[in-house]
Amino acid sequence: MLKKNADTLSAPHFYFHREGSDEIFAGYLYFMDAQTPMQIQKELRRIYNMLGDINLHRTDRMTMAHSLEARVPFLDTKFTELVMSVDPAVKIVDKKAVATNSEGREKTFLRKLFEGPNANGDSIPHAVLWRAKAMQCEGVGEDWVGMLQRKVAAEVTDAEMDNAAALYPLNTPHTKEELYYRRIFEEHYHGMEHVINPWEGGCRAAGAEWESDSYTREGLGNTDLLTHAFQQKSGKAGTAAFSTSAFQSPVGGRRSFSSVAAYAVTDEAIQTATESGYTMFESFLTSGSDDRSMINTDTGTK
Repeated sequence: MLKKNADTLSAPHFYFHREGSDEIFAGYLYFMDAQTPMQIQKELRRIYNMLGDINLHRTDRMTMAHSLEARVPFLDTKFTELVMSVDPAVKIVDKKAVATNSEGREKTFLRKLFEGPNANGDSIPHAVLWRAKAMQCEGVGEDWVGMLQRKVAAEVTDAEMDNAAALYPLNTPHTKEELYYRRIFEEHYHGMEHVINPWEGGCRAAGAEWESDSYTREGLGNTDLLTHAFQQKSGKAGTAAFSTSAFQSPVGGRRSFSSVAAYAVTDEAIQTATESGYTMFESFLTSGSDDRSMINTDTGTK
């Protein structure tokens, strides 16, 4: 949401961001592997305390680069104090609920606050309210992370990976993707690795007290957990939800979409879509994000 003072054109623009909701309401899928409420509470404190070093830096830099000043209402100190004082047992994530997109999944405590109609009689559709929370890397395309890692891995040899600890003793890369990014960092900021304050353990799930079957350092293992009702074929005449997922696509094929720097017919995502029977227009449209785009098949427009 953007807001500016109508009395002057020079007034700042404000951007209201949902940053922090996952860190106080247990919004990540790896929380379904937690064993006790106290583990959840301690993990929320840990990732909350990292926001100032990671997430909020990103939010501030991205918004200020466009002359926007971010506001993060979920991180209001009084609101945070209130939510963190709630019994963490209500934040437990049930794996069965995750699989069925239903009550009991991640952030249930927050989602339930928005059930039913508001004062104007408007309601959030059930499929929207209870669909999976996708981290940013998954929200831009469900198979984007895996595709990126495959491309990056091709640029890093096994020998380089085996020598990573000797080459980078501080904040040693643990995956080929991490090593690839570290090489770029060293090219531009050689000798500055000591000023970086990365996530303890490498990422959220890797730094938790419990072992996560859902997340590794490479990311979410089963991206099918992100599938929701709006990815199914629409009931409206002439409208379909296009997907290369074999169990959803009206023409078959596998899920493989990715955001890419330049759209060319040689891109893997576009080739996969066209080989599955989609037109070039549909392939270009859906390969720029995930498979949630709706296209009117009569007019060829979104």
